Amino acid sequence: MSRALILGGGGPVGIGWESGLVTGFVDAGIAVPEVDLVVGTSAGSVVGAQLTTGLSLPDILALAAEPLPVISDQQVMINLAGLVETLQSMTLAGAGFEETRRAVGRVALEAPTVDEERYVELFSSVDGIAWPDRYRCTAVDAETGEFRVWDAEAGVPLQRAVASSCAVPGVFPPVTIDGRRYMDGGMRTGLNAVVASGHDVVLALSCIPLSLPEGLSDPVLQSVLNHQQAELEELTAAGAKLEVVEPNAEFLEISGWGLNLMDPTRVGGAYDAGRRQALDEAARVGAHWSR
Repeated sequence: MSRALILGGGGPVGIGWESGLVTGFVDAGIAVPEVDLVVGTSAGSVVGAQLTTGLSLPDILALAAEPLPVISDQQVMINLAGLVETLQSMTLAGAGFEETRRAVGRVALEAPTVDEERYVELFSSVDGIAWPDRYRCTAVDAETGEFRVWDAEAGVPLQRAVASSCAVPGVFPPVTIDGRRYMDGGMRTGLNAVVASGHDVVLALSCIPLSLPEGLSDPVLQSVLNHQQAELEELTAAGAKLEVVEPNAEFLEISGWGLNLMDPTRVGGAYDAGRRQALDEAARVGAHWSR
């Protein structure tokens, strides 16, 4: 029976929440980190790297709570407005996902951000550490829109791979790897659950709800959620036993339904919320994990 853990994207606040969940599950006697495969996207790539290299989860909380190295809050807002406008126009035009990712990649490549090397330095906790065999993290080629999964065989330094997975377009610069520029793996989906195909039992931690709240209509978000739901269904159709942990009411309030996920001042609260939620979810997750 092979097991996989999927850690989704969610900014510094997502790092806090996922770290709290994993810690809480372990406290409840559920050996969530002891899996055959850990797949990380964006925030999840940071948590996954810590888990699989034996580094302490609490250690990354202090890093996640540090102020983000951005040119200015005003410039970031301008950059993100351009990103949202691009997503809206591509969605309304009926563009395919890869075409949309290429458009997003152009925004990422053109947006003024901090220096690339300064950004990569954020991930110095895994600098020089050997790539764990059971760890994967995701990224997207900013020029072609191609989805990439980094693993031990890719020959990519762990630090740069994790940095590329977290490179939110408009906030951070795409990361150069082997002469190409890569951006946040969440530009495909927030979970990229397809990477866990072939495993029998899968647990996914999603920092974003899998459906829109009742009464809210947003074609861009709905399109993204539809794509993510389709790959979850593909995973279960292939025979995987899947369980997903979504944000509870407490974390939704902390994260502002996803609007505040980049706010490092909320990391500590998110960690505490994750630990509490893990205790509430322990019976369900434990039964799933023991299959």
